[in-house]
Amino acid sequence: MRTFKPSRHLVVVAAALLGLFPLLARAEYQCRVNVQAVLVYANGTVNVLHTGRGDYTHVCNMDQSRGWASPATCAMWAGLLLQAKRHNTKVDFYFSGDGSCQTLPVYGNSPTPVYIGPAGD
Repeated sequence: MRTFKPSRHLVVVAAALLGLFPLLARAEYQCRVNVQAVLVYANGTVNVLHTGRGDYTHVCNMDQSRGWASPATCAMWAGLLLQAKRHNTKVDFYFSGDGSCQTLPVYGNSPTPVYIGPAGD
């Protein structure tokens, strides 16, 4: 009788997918919005004004990790947000926990998004 022996590649992929489940399970609301303004402060803070909230929310920091967003992730998010504003395209913000776009805390009280990406229509 032959036993199944998964390849090393399969094990790595399965472990990576299992590692994502906690993030996906906690993501509970999404905001599909137009970006109205992006502010990048001298200390690395990135704030965004979008149609879902109508006030500035803190997204991340390009100098230090915030939540699970590293400085490298923050830099990519800032570029994505600036491009969305420039081209007037919608963006999806995905957050964990309870809430809604309209009740998102503002400025430094804002939660860190789980992800930010171009809205798929």
